[in-house]
Amino acid sequence: MKQTRWTWQILLVLAIILFALLFGIDLGAKLILFPGTSATAINLRAAIRFTYAVIVGGIAYYGLGGTRLLNRLPSMTKFLKIMMTVIGVLLGLLLLISNFPYRVILMSHSNLFLANTLVALSAGIFEEFTCRGLLLSTFATTFKFSKYQYTWAAIVSSGCFGLLHLFNIIAGQGLMITIQQAIYAFILGILFVTIRLTTNSLTWVIVIHFFIDWQPAIASHVMTGAGSPWGPFLMIWLPVLIVGLIYMIGFDRNVWRHAGLSFF
Repeated sequence: MKQTRWTWQILLVLAIILFALLFGIDLGAKLILFPGTSATAINLRAAIRFTYAVIVGGIAYYGLGGTRLLNRLPSMTKFLKIMMTVIGVLLGLLLLISNFPYRVILMSHSNLFLANTLVALSAGIFEEFTCRGLLLSTFATTFKFSKYQYTWAAIVSSGCFGLLHLFNIIAGQGLMITIQQAIYAFILGILFVTIRLTTNSLTWVIVIHFFIDWQPAIASHVMTGAGSPWGPFLMIWLPVLIVGLIYMIGFDRNVWRHAGLSFF
């Protein structure tokens, strides 16, 4: 694992402070600086969020000493290559299930195209630099003596990522849909870690995160509805979780193999 510029304790405290500031900035922009639902107000709030995300990205980049997590990538086994292909296919299917092609059409006709794009970019930059950057490095360090170092780091950092979505209840989002959002955010977080480790970079996860969030009304509304039926919801997301965890365990075993250590 690559040495970070700051200790894991500083990275953890920094992540907490940055998230707290995000909520404060969002509330201040919405309630004090630019209240209302006009296009101008929404665009200005989106610009503030994007600016903050870029600043956070710069701070995290410096503290982490770059975007690489590993000094060098161990050569991928055939098994890991197959699993990464499966993960790529799953992410593509999830985009299709979420009506991504139709969302692109809607976005092209949206009068809030700029705001929606800035908010989606903000989410990709801010959440990846904090969760797959600061938090993943933090927990990869704290679990450095475990055989499942990166698996546990993925689970805990993704758990934090999922729990953060519970704050959408404060914005008026329904309880059930928020719980489901936290669950699939946790699962997506693990998939994002697999890509982060495979590429040893944050670039691809930021891009993928952006496309997942890039949709009409993301800048002006929370998710509506009562959520999906639990049966279909679990049928979709549990296999995705299992695939992600299998990859992570295989990655840890590969790291040990390249270090010349026995995993068992």
